[in-house]
Amino acid sequence: MRFLGDFLVMQVSIVVSDRIIREAQDRNTAIDEFVEMLIDKGLETLSQRPVFNSAIERIRALHATEMK
Repeated sequence: MRFLGDFLVMQVSIVVSDRIIREAQDRNTAIDEFVEMLIDKGLETLSQRPVFNSAIERIRALHATEMK
């Protein structure tokens, strides 16, 4: 991981199914952009759940204590 300005940059590898590839192609969207869109939508949906927000806050608190 590295920082790019104020943002933390992480490279990940994702195995993409043929269905996802076809759907991206049907929308004339690059596969990586389509997968990013799906991830964003999923995170947006999850962030509306109080349980998820609580878990994220606990993870952030743990990371904050590790960095000190």
